[in-house]
Amino acid sequence: MSRILVLLLCLRLALGAGPVWAGAWPRDEGETFLSFGGNVALFGGAMRPVHYDPMFYAEHGLTARLTLGIDGYTADAGTAGSLFAWLRLPWRPGDGDDVWAVSTGIGATLLPDGTHEATTRLGLHWGRGLESGWLALDAQGQLGVTRLSHQAKIEATWGHKITPLWTSLFQGQAGYGLSGDLYAKLSASVIWHTTETFDLRLGLTRAMTGDRGGGLTLESWWRF
Repeated sequence: MSRILVLLLCLRLALGAGPVWAGAWPRDEGETFLSFGGNVALFGGAMRPVHYDPMFYAEHGLTARLTLGIDGYTADAGTAGSLFAWLRLPWRPGDGDDVWAVSTGIGATLLPDGTHEATTRLGLHWGRGLESGWLALDAQGQLGVTRLSHQAKIEATWGHKITPLWTSLFQGQAGYGLSGDLYAKLSASVIWHTTETFDLRLGLTRAMTGDRGGGLTLESWWRF
């Protein structure tokens, strides 16, 4: 893990409604959402595409429509990672129940040879609220500005409110990495709404490609 990513993760730990990846829904004006976590235990010889994968994510509602965020992570046993700042703006082409948004960001990507490359990112986000949950699709593509490294992913999410204290979360993610390798993984989690402003997510993540290993995931979510 690079020194920059370690420093920012430590800052995130010091700083410490809805899914962690808020997707198409804008953050309320003046509200901040903060999350960090990763896999705390591995099984099945997990290395790629599932490893400890520490991550942090923060977003703040600048206005009723404009959301500012920052996120970072490492993966593939610390040989890959990124750090991005971004903006997300709602976009609704129709008058139905669907919610759309676009996002754009600039940041740095950790390449397999240990160097960093300035990188641009573009995202398209869709969501739909359900009677007791939500559905979401989030697609992102990244392109380096000097060495033209590129990668892309799409993530599908289904959240279901079980009780006022518990929500289930099912996610699937697929994409290709910096070396052009295709990957896919699935996860199932439960979210414990401990207070109005703090949640804990505990889940299992399983790789469907690569070594097909898995991990026990723990994340904390704050809203203030």
